[in-house]
Amino acid sequence: MDPTIARQSVVLLIEADPEAAGASQALIEGLGAVCHSVGTIEDARWVLRQNVPDAIVVDHDLPDGAGIDLIGQLRQSPQHRDTPIILLASRVHPQELERAVMLGMYAWLAKPFAPAELTALVSAAITEDRVRR
Repeated sequence: MDPTIARQSVVLLIEADPEAAGASQALIEGLGAVCHSVGTIEDARWVLRQNVPDAIVVDHDLPDGAGIDLIGQLRQSPQHRDTPIILLASRVHPQELERAVMLGMYAWLAKPFAPAELTALVSAAITEDRVRR
């Protein structure tokens, strides 16, 4: 990925597990992107009022709701309708995955994942967002 693009990029990471969030944030920042990391949907909504990220990485299981529900809400917002969203999940029912796809999920990444898998997906999502704009 072109580092000049990544340095300008903003990624919102929504992950409740502090250890997983720290590791994922380090990987995303390693791409040169700014990473806003939060642990709840409520905190994510606050960040989204202040920022229009180039990509969103959201865990399926959050303390105040499901990541899939947030995808549906974001797709109704003109500011975030086309933002690539990567869903992280350790266990997801196939019907939930189908719903996430129908709502416009960019990609799904099964937990635990290899660091290279996350960085490849985030990098591709940022690039796609930049090309679309």
